[in-house]
Formats: sequence, C-alpha cells, structure tokens
Amino acid sequence: MPESANIQGPIHVDTYLTGWSVRFVQDSTQFVAQQATSVIPVNFQSNSYAIFDRGYFLRDEAKPRPLGGRPEQIGYKVTPGTYSAVEYALEHVVDDRQRANVDDPISLEENATALLTGKMMIKQDRFFAQNFFTTGKWTTEVVGVVSSPAALQVVNFTDANSDPIGVIDFYADMIGQSTGMRPNTLVLGANVRRALRVHPDISDRIKYTQIGIADDAMLASLFQLDTVVTARSIYNAAAEGLTDSFQYIADGDSMLLMYIDKTPGLDSPTAIATFAWTGLLPGVTNALGGVIERGRDERAHSDWFQDRMAWDMKIVSQDLGIFFNNIV
Repeated sequence: MPESANIQGPIHVDTYLTGWSVRFVQDSTQFVAQQATSVIPVNFQSNSYAIFDRGYFLRDEAKPRPLGGRPEQIGYKVTPGTYSAVEYALEHVVDDRQRANVDDPISLEENATALLTGKMMIKQDRFFAQNFFTTGKWTTEVVGVVSSPAALQVVNFTDANSDPIGVIDFYADMIGQSTGMRPNTLVLGANVRRALRVHPDISDRIKYTQIGIADDAMLASLFQLDTVVTARSIYNAAAEGLTDSFQYIADGDSMLLMYIDKTPGLDSPTAIATFAWTGLLPGVTNALGGVIERGRDERAHSDWFQDRMAWDMKIVSQDLGIFFNNIV
C-alpha cells in the first residue's frame, strides 16, 4: 500500500462516491459496563463509602415494650469502603489540510467524536471484563460441565436437556435468601446468548408470543429479571503495525448474575458501582463524568478534540453476584 493511502481521517472523494463512507463505530448497546453497574456521581477524586453489615438488618428483634419501659434498642455495623477515580483521556487532531480536502467538514468533527467515544467505551468494557466478568472475584462461582453436575456445577446450556431457566431461578433465589436482594441483572457472553436463543426449553415457551424471538427483553421476562444485556463489544488486541486481532472483550462462554441498583443512594446495596468523578470537569455531558473538549492549535494549523472521563469501577458486594464460568 502506498504511503499516501495511510492517512488518518476522511479524504476527498470523487463526486459519484460522495455520501458513501465506511466507519467502524460499535452500537452502544453492545457495551455492558454502563448498563450493568450502579453509576454514582461523586464530587471528589477519592473518598469513603459505607458498607452495611446485612446481618444487622435481617434479624427479628422486635419485642413488646414493657409498661413504662423503653423499646428494645438495636443498632447496625458499618465498614468503610474506598474508591479512587482515575482520569482517562484521548485526543484526536484534525489538520487544516484535511478540512480543505473534504466535502463536508462537519463530518470530521463527527468522526472525531465517534472515534474518541468508542475507545472510551472499549476501555470501560475491558475494565469490566478483567475485573468482574471472570473467576476469583465473587463469593459464589458456578462451572458448566458436560454431564453429572455436582455442587456449584450445571449442565452446559448447549445441551438440549439443560435447564437454563431453572438454573438462573435457583441461583437468583440463592442470592435473595442470603442477602435479601434478589438479582435483577444478567450479563451474557455472546456464545451463551446464542445458545439460549436456540435452546428448546426457551423456544417452546416463546413460540406463541407476539415476536417469537428470544431477544434480551424476552429473556429478561422469562428469567424474571429487569435487565439482560449481551456483552458483544469487541476490540483489536493487536498493536498498531501488527496483524489485526478482533475479539470479544468479555468471555463469550460465561455469564454474570447480579443485583444492581439503578438509582443508587448512600445506603444502596449493589454488586458493582461506577464512581464517576463529575466534580473534575466543567460542563460534563453525562452521569459518568465524560466531556468532549475541543480547541485550536494555531502553530500546528489544526483543531484538537479531547475526550476525558474520570471514574473508578469496583465490586461493592461480592455476595450480590454469581459468576458462571464456561456455561456453554
């Protein structure tokens, strides 16, 4: 390939090709980090939050008050947890020569925004996958097996005789019984999602519904959950200059069942929280503290675009999630 073809950004095209372009921007619904965590805006980079001991809240201690006496006095225990937000940032530059050589200069700004935003979402999903969607992170882990499952094992969902609805219902009740919070969120690996779509038990239950397709909303209804999201986001694992290696960010053969508070407060139990440092950046445009800034570098005869986000994402309660490894 000649060097002239290795140019960043859009270039001028002949009139008969105007309006045609290829831009690899992923659908935001394929990313899970922002859909499967409790987003908590914070004003400071680091601070403490309260972890309540659920045992104190679930005892039956009410007693009849004696005449002239005080009620039974109770309390609860709080353990401090901490977060520390990190600022992530990227920059893209548009040279004046690029603007002069493109039919629609506005498209350069749209491409810059799409490029920066997409990479920030990849960063968050990779953080989610590496820290939460894997083994060794949760109190309870379940493993898929070919046959004869023992404790904390289930038959792989690719087996027509497996029972995915019963499995999810059983383990949702397990979390509910031990914490008082029944899970409401399920993150599916791409291969798990594909297996569930064709599973005979699920197909049989939805064949007479209006859509008759096992989409995420239908699966949420079958599993009695609020949210089912499929982790289909991808990234290129190869460094620049090497052969591209496109792959799913999250393990396609696994899934994660959790309780996630969508409107968290100071005393809200949740499995994973995203602490978004909204106090850092003026003019933030979303709850995650993200902002896209732009400016002019006259010496470089270019415009620059920066995407900045500051956040920390961490497990708040290991008991409110169950990771299913190699479920297909």
